[in-house]
Amino acid sequence: MNSGLIPDDAITASSAFDMKSVGPMNARIRTEANGGAWCPEQQIAPDVYEWLQVDLGQIKVVTLVETQGRFGNGQGQEYAPQYLLEYQRLNEGRWLRYRGHEGDEILKGNSNTYIAEMRELRPPIIARRLRFIPYSSHRRTVCMRVELYGCPWKDGTMSYSMRQGDRRGAEVDLYDFYYDGKVEDAFLSGGLGQLTDWEEGNTNFRLDVLDLGRKGYEWVGWKNDSLTALSQPVEVVFDFDVLRNFSAVHIHCNNLFSKDVRVFSRAEVYFSVGGRYFSGNPVHYEYLRDTVIEIARYVIIPIPNRVGRKVKLLLFFDARWIMVSEVRFDSEPAKGNFTDETSPLPTLYPHKQRTIPRDSNEPELRNRGPQMVNVDLMPGDAPRLNSPSPTSDNFINSGAHHKKSNMDDTYIGIIIGTVVALFILIASIVIIVIFRQRRRKFHTNPIKTIFGTDHLNFHLNDLSPGNGKVSHGNMYNAIATNEDSSDKENTNPDYAETNKYSPLVVSLPTQPLYHQPPLSNQRNSTQSLPKASAFSPPGLLIPANSSTMPADLPACSIQGLIGNSVYAVPSNTDLVWREDTVSEFPREKLKFVEKLGEGQFGEVHLCEALGVSDIVEDDLTPPGRAGAPRSLLVAVKMLRQQASEAIRSDFHKEVRVMSQLRDPNIVRVLGVCTRDEPLAVVVEYMKFGDLNQFLQQHVPEGSTLAARPGQHTLSYGCLIFMATQITSGMKYLETLNMVHRDLATRNCLVGPQATIKISDFGMSRSLYNVDYYRIEGKAVLPIRWMAWESVLLGKFSCKSDVWSMAVTLWEVLTFAREQPFDALNDEQVIENCGHYYRSDGQELCLPQPSNCPKEIYDLMCECWNRDELQRPSFREMHMFLSRKNMGYNPRDELQGCGRSAAPVV
Repeated sequence: MNSGLIPDDAITASSAFDMKSVGPMNARIRTEANGGAWCPEQQIAPDVYEWLQVDLGQIKVVTLVETQGRFGNGQGQEYAPQYLLEYQRLNEGRWLRYRGHEGDEILKGNSNTYIAEMRELRPPIIARRLRFIPYSSHRRTVCMRVELYGCPWKDGTMSYSMRQGDRRGAEVDLYDFYYDGKVEDAFLSGGLGQLTDWEEGNTNFRLDVLDLGRKGYEWVGWKNDSLTALSQPVEVVFDFDVLRNFSAVHIHCNNLFSKDVRVFSRAEVYFSVGGRYFSGNPVHYEYLRDTVIEIARYVIIPIPNRVGRKVKLLLFFDARWIMVSEVRFDSEPAKGNFTDETSPLPTLYPHKQRTIPRDSNEPELRNRGPQMVNVDLMPGDAPRLNSPSPTSDNFINSGAHHKKSNMDDTYIGIIIGTVVALFILIASIVIIVIFRQRRRKFHTNPIKTIFGTDHLNFHLNDLSPGNGKVSHGNMYNAIATNEDSSDKENTNPDYAETNKYSPLVVSLPTQPLYHQPPLSNQRNSTQSLPKASAFSPPGLLIPANSSTMPADLPACSIQGLIGNSVYAVPSNTDLVWREDTVSEFPREKLKFVEKLGEGQFGEVHLCEALGVSDIVEDDLTPPGRAGAPRSLLVAVKMLRQQASEAIRSDFHKEVRVMSQLRDPNIVRVLGVCTRDEPLAVVVEYMKFGDLNQFLQQHVPEGSTLAARPGQHTLSYGCLIFMATQITSGMKYLETLNMVHRDLATRNCLVGPQATIKISDFGMSRSLYNVDYYRIEGKAVLPIRWMAWESVLLGKFSCKSDVWSMAVTLWEVLTFAREQPFDALNDEQVIENCGHYYRSDGQELCLPQPSNCPKEIYDLMCECWNRDELQRPSFREMHMFLSRKNMGYNPRDELQGCGRSAAPVV
């Protein structure tokens, strides 16, 4: 842009405030031409879509982008604090939204008008056109100057198609995560992804080299026994920009044979000039097995002077797994004239030729297309190809009858399927309408008695479209729903087709983190709760002068089938469409210990799994006594036998989603029991039970109570160590855009050495019934832990989980001796949420615990900010707490952190 290589007519925009002074041609970085930048006509807000487009002239690899505001010789005041990128690879192709390795769509922009900010793109963008889309959480005027850095895309690959990779074990997903084409029935087509991103995989695929929370992220892997036949190879078809003359293909493969991963045994490379048929002799390549060195390496297959626009690569297995991270071609545009391939020869059918007279004068048959070929087989003769006469009565009648029969069957099937689908749809709508009408008759209005009858009817559907909206608590629905798309073929974890702003965007705070005004010292009792307005300014989501309240609490149930809380899952995440690969758990190895809780359709039992070292991973089973089989505690969620098919389907959905969560601080699904009734899922349980009870059995180290004999103590370092693990697990969920919705100490389990794992069945335990507020006929909600927008608007997001995390941290530092807002009843807690809603300065927040440093309490107050955009992310919280607890080793504190405390079962 700055060098002038991109001409003015290649820079366009959706609009301009004044085309001459601040039009798109003025968007060149570090220049002060005319008005000094591009400024869109509208002010930027979450629901405004304006763009600056740069046509690169040919396919380029963009690795860096740079932005700058409008300096205007010192007169400018406009800049874009954040922006998004969209790109188009082919002419008339789809515009795609760019997402980085961590799934972030929003890129950090500028903080002033004169300093340029550069951002690295990982993965890089391979495209012909690029759009800069300014973004702001609040309405503002923005102007931009931009620059792009990259190089020509000499490889020429426009797309590749193949089967999606497979999962390996409980922790490694060898998927093409940010493939930007279509994903349909686990088949990828029409896009590019990890095979062309120039990120080479590490030999040890179990490492998280990029620190993304995904092990083996750089590899795409296929398992031999996942294919329909053991001899079936991995097939990848590459499509190129023009007809090319190839000389070699470079394939980066793993050879960690100790883990049953090897380079392919042989490869076949096919070429197509016309793009329809792969004919001619393929290139055959045999790879000599390496049984000594396990390092990942490039395998170079020579393909000299082969011409084609499409290349089909077949890789044959030499072990159970093939893993590939990169495929690159040495090629150049072909020169000369080349003929497209013809269709393959017809199939030979061994039946006798009938002599039929030919009449070439029949006009309706003179220009027939491809015809069936018969073979005249005589004893001792080789097959001879003969075409039957198109005028043959037998040929005409049998062909017409066969065609008519096939067409009739097709139409009948389509009609029957359509009628059945319409009937089911109408019946479902009628049932839903009747159910909602009946439920409304029994609704009570818990807020009217608190706030009076004057109110504003407020519904989530009335909110203006923007980022961060969530569904009304539906199980496994999208966290955000601008418009529910039924086109699932284009959904994938990293790239998605554009529809203005993606609803899954989570913005980072724009104000300095952990900075608060001085706090009052009166923090020791919930009888004197500090006002939230003393710590953070009111947000701008709701008008500050609004004196009205929603008429009803939203019916946003978070309770699952067996009484547990359920996560909110993005509809476009790959967690939902992946196949259920949970292994069967032998029911006979489960020994009942006690009943933990129950719900409407099932129960949760605590069991001891005996002799399961061959079923679950070694790191889950504690060492047993000499000669004794290993065992571990598990929680078994069982579905009642009388559950309907719909309930069973929801149960399988829950298992499918939960089984794919793999983080050291989240309980894992160990298996399912589905061969016999009742249906059950087996999940981890920890030796010392839930964190709430664990804390109540301990006292602060150094307190007067600690001097009592036999008293278990916990140090401040151990408390922060446990809180850090909770934020680590939530950080993982945040990367998946999953919302827990019931984060509290009752839903955290404690293991040896103060290990913490997040669970979801605290709601099912009668011990914690008092922690939930029941809305008659609607839902059960942990309102004392919930953000105000979740209580009043039914809006759940990762930022509402951040609010709950601060309450959980408050529980940890107070040793869970009392409920949050213990001095308030449930109605008063809802009323306090109303003060947040109105932003009237009367909001109350939890007091500072006696052993809590100011910087930790400042963090908690940041999490209770009225404006969710001003709350920190879990990644920032985890980093902050880790630094505050640097150097702490739980092994140095045996009492209270694992070894001397009695198990809680």
